[in-house]
Amino acid sequence: MIADLKVIGPCAIFPRYLVAGGTKIRVGEPVHSVATSSSGAASANTVVLAAADGPVIGTHRFAGIANENALLAAVGTVLEQFLNSACPVPAVGRIRGRAETAASVDTLTELALLIGDYVLIDYAATGATDGGPLYTLKEGATADTSGLEIVGGNTALSTLDVTVEARAYRHDVS
Repeated sequence: MIADLKVIGPCAIFPRYLVAGGTKIRVGEPVHSVATSSSGAASANTVVLAAADGPVIGTHRFAGIANENALLAAVGTVLEQFLNSACPVPAVGRIRGRAETAASVDTLTELALLIGDYVLIDYAATGATDGGPLYTLKEGATADTSGLEIVGGNTALSTLDVTVEARAYRHDVS
């Protein structure tokens, strides 16, 4: 859904290349790349809508949160274009979003017990009120390879603030 996730604080805006025919991307939705590197050359130079829980360090290269809606070619698909995405400064800039389970962060004690846990952005293909994808932040610790750290939140709004681990931006180093 539009504006599921927001970047708060220091970030950089980067143009990300989308190929024609990809899934539509709206402001507030995460994007990533599945490219790998060989001798420093990327296997692909495109990003796509994140349609899986992420960012998982070593699986997908996090490319930020869409800062604008993609231009559409037809219903549900994009034109070839550069799409601006906001990339929080690692360990400083934050991503804010609703907790996957609101009841898990509705008291100060619950929120305090989550601080420092590593989590992912949750993806639900049809969970939004408009029938589109819904992105929330998992509040349960996931794995050491999870690319986000819970640093705060708002119990009244059931939101979480997370920072991005730097390795989520580049994972394929050998």
